[in-house]
Amino acid sequence: MKALLAILVVLNLSLLAYAVFEPTGPSSDSPLAHQIQAEQIRVIPPPPPSAQRTAACLQWGTFADAELDPVRRELIAALPPGRWSEARIPVVARWWVFIPPARERADAERKVRELVVLGVRDYVLIDAEGPWRNAISLGVFRSEDAATSFVERLRAKGVRSARIGNRDHRLIQTAVVLREPDAQVSARMAELALRFPGTELRAGACPATVATQ
Repeated sequence: MKALLAILVVLNLSLLAYAVFEPTGPSSDSPLAHQIQAEQIRVIPPPPPSAQRTAACLQWGTFADAELDPVRRELIAALPPGRWSEARIPVVARWWVFIPPARERADAERKVRELVVLGVRDYVLIDAEGPWRNAISLGVFRSEDAATSFVERLRAKGVRSARIGNRDHRLIQTAVVLREPDAQVSARMAELALRFPGTELRAGACPATVATQ
């Protein structure tokens, strides 16, 4: 089933890449004008082209800082150097991965030391007064699937106390950007995105500022 989904997504992304770079674009009754759904990934078609063609990008993400290392490793293995960039994007992240508040500050600090030993580098020990004092924030995510996948990676490292909560955060996250991708690159990105549950591929105008890798 997963293999079939991957094939379907690859085929649709290939058509999508063609639509992005064809000056006339798809007609309003084209299947490319509708959202393409897969099991764990959304592929959103570009908006109708304007009279004057602008540069088009394929955008994947967004990712919390704690997610970036495995994403970058996969990209480096899958694409030629310089083929992808990163852009910082404002988002509302509604899923929070955290360790519940400890009763005493000393207990929370001991838990932080344990996280460091287990290889967890991104965390925030909450110091503000209130019900979350002495909790440890491990990351915020735009989808529950992405948060769940992150918790599974933490558990693989030996972190057993991480929890998922629903809480709005306005923050800046990172999107992977591919400028003017051809059908082959789009297909590779579709296959790669299937390995990261809850992520989204979107074709459209390129972000104003990107940091080249």
